[in-house]
Amino acid sequence: LQGAQCYDVKPCLVEKLLACRTIRKAKDNFKEEEQEEKESLAFFNTLTLDFEFRSFIHCEWKSVDELEETDKRIRQKIKRFHQKRQKCDEDEPFNPDYVMIDRILDTISVEDSLQELHVDKKRVTKRYLVKWRSLPYDESTWEDEKDVDPACKARPKASDWCKISDDPEYKCGNKLRDYQLEGLNWLLFCWYNRRNCILADEMGLGKTIQSITFLEEMCRYGIRGPFLVIAPLSTIVNWQREFENWSDINVIVYHGTTVSRQMIQTYEMYVRDEKGAKRENVNKFEALITTYEMVLADCDIFKEITWKALIIDEAHRLKNRNCKLLSELSTFKVDHRVLLTGTPLQNNVEELFSLLNFLEPQQFCNSELFLSEFGTLQTDDQVQKLQEILKPMMLRRLKEDVEKSLKPKEETIIEVELTNTQKKYYRAILERNYYYLSHGASVPSLMNTMMELRKCCNHPFLINGAEDKIITDYRAAHKDLTEEELYQRTMVQSSGKLVLIDKLLPRLRSTGHKVLIFSQMVKCLDILEEYLFHQKYTYERIDGSVRGDLRQAAIDRFSKPDSDRFIFLLCTRAGGLGINLTAADTVIIFDSDWNPQNDLQAQARCHRIGQEKFVKVYRLITRNSYEREMFDRASLKLGLDKALLQSMGNNRENVSAVSFCNIFKFLKCGRISFIRSCHFHDQDSAVWVVYLTFPRLELLKSRCLKSSIIMTHMALFSSWPGMFTLWNPRYRVYPIDWVLGSLEKPR
Repeated sequence: LQGAQCYDVKPCLVEKLLACRTIRKAKDNFKEEEQEEKESLAFFNTLTLDFEFRSFIHCEWKSVDELEETDKRIRQKIKRFHQKRQKCDEDEPFNPDYVMIDRILDTISVEDSLQELHVDKKRVTKRYLVKWRSLPYDESTWEDEKDVDPACKARPKASDWCKISDDPEYKCGNKLRDYQLEGLNWLLFCWYNRRNCILADEMGLGKTIQSITFLEEMCRYGIRGPFLVIAPLSTIVNWQREFENWSDINVIVYHGTTVSRQMIQTYEMYVRDEKGAKRENVNKFEALITTYEMVLADCDIFKEITWKALIIDEAHRLKNRNCKLLSELSTFKVDHRVLLTGTPLQNNVEELFSLLNFLEPQQFCNSELFLSEFGTLQTDDQVQKLQEILKPMMLRRLKEDVEKSLKPKEETIIEVELTNTQKKYYRAILERNYYYLSHGASVPSLMNTMMELRKCCNHPFLINGAEDKIITDYRAAHKDLTEEELYQRTMVQSSGKLVLIDKLLPRLRSTGHKVLIFSQMVKCLDILEEYLFHQKYTYERIDGSVRGDLRQAAIDRFSKPDSDRFIFLLCTRAGGLGINLTAADTVIIFDSDWNPQNDLQAQARCHRIGQEKFVKVYRLITRNSYEREMFDRASLKLGLDKALLQSMGNNRENVSAVSFCNIFKFLKCGRISFIRSCHFHDQDSAVWVVYLTFPRLELLKSRCLKSSIIMTHMALFSSWPGMFTLWNPRYRVYPIDWVLGSLEKPR
């Protein structure tokens, strides 16, 4: 047993057959075929300089054909094995103690050639002389470090993959749903086949749990990390909780101030020797959860570690190939990459290429070639070819396909007319920018105009200097009101959307519903918060300025069974990703995002696993404005997701993505509609609703019907629109109180 020469070993003869099994052959898509094949568990003797045998940890499952390649007498041995097995059928092929290390007797360092990496270098590795439990000393063996040290355990071969067919039980007795088990099998299949992948299930189907159980299965195999999970700030506490509920993996959350992160590095991350130096490739933790911002702040720390798996939640954050986050992540040492996103394709195919390039940089290395072939997706052949490329590395399931117990949601699009005050400011903005809208201008100039119109559509108080003037004018007309009453009434009656909110919320509260209100603008949330405070509605709020621990505390207060919180105010970007708010059953989209996928993300906060009620969504759109035109065109973009992923959005995320032509067209269309309908009325509040009786958005409606989503469409007017119905009989007019009552039929 001395010397390292005993490692020039080649399997030669089968010393003993230990077991036999029948397997099903697996296709590339991890589904099973009907073809069966018998395999034997073989204990190989090995031809070495001193004819030394291998340990039981090297037993292998081999087919008869594979065994014949190394042992011509194998069929006779198989025959004797079955004869012996009939007389004595043992439960286990060998004593389990034979693979348990009793003690390490010696260690040596050996140089290995790196020929498999096509590198003309030598690598020094350690080997250990192992005495195995219940075996005598003369059956001790020399073993590679990777075979006996859990930290060095090698990744399994693709041929070793076996589908988990039973229902595995995890910590606290938790079990996966059927489609989640299928997702786990797919993740493991990709890992065994060394294929980085995208889990693109629709929002609310449990991508977090599938990912955690995937890491748990890796640990059960023997690879106990380190794993890196990168997620939005609002979800990291939920990730930590799910780890604690589903797994015994030692997980830490890397977030906080500079001092906090330094303490984590000192006390939670590294194992140090007696001199205080870090021990290489030895960590105290098994999984680390952090945010995108922390990755950028401390990327040098993360680059030092070789990660066994990297999971990125809400991975559409990586859609910009030029972003710093993507460039930094590309330098990390990672064995396996998994992206989680419910909206893998938001704006265009170029963003999809960014994700694919991050996953497989060698396979997807030429963006120009990729975009020249798939950039437009105008033909069926292009779509089918791209789908074939995506199928092996992307798994996509929809709620209506897999989660039959989830009740449908109903989305009502309510068109709100501008109040007199809003019309004055809307016209002033158009007149002030008449030259730009008549002759064209640069994108920044048009974007500024568009933002001012967005503010006016939401609430004129958002326009600089407008609030004081509006209150002064209202005070002159209502001298009998106190200052508090004056401000409250002015705030409500200045915005058509807030008029509707003021009438809708009392009905929702009286019937026991809980409400999520989403807006793009933090200042708009400020106005809504002030309104809720005056009305004495209990509420919580999350926007980009709220710290992670405070976010989770707000979610917990809103979600606990005996909570008195009625409303949750959320910024669509900060509160629309990854969080669970199934305590609510009503969503109000105060102003739509230019990217409809973000609004779908927001709705999925309550329409997800765990929701037991019928969900209603009210989307407020300003009638005859640029907002109306933008929404119509954005909705039509959703038709692309039918062609490829059922989840493609329109152009939004950054200003440069919005073409000059589209901006000009949206503003001009909105201006024309406004001028045609611009009339002032005596009433200051919206009191009528026009109910649209035919499908206005065919593409959106057809998709929603397939998804068990009910679409209705309304228009809210500030004055009697009787003349309107004379030339458009497809509309019917009802008082707003009647319509709001009909909306609140039992769910």
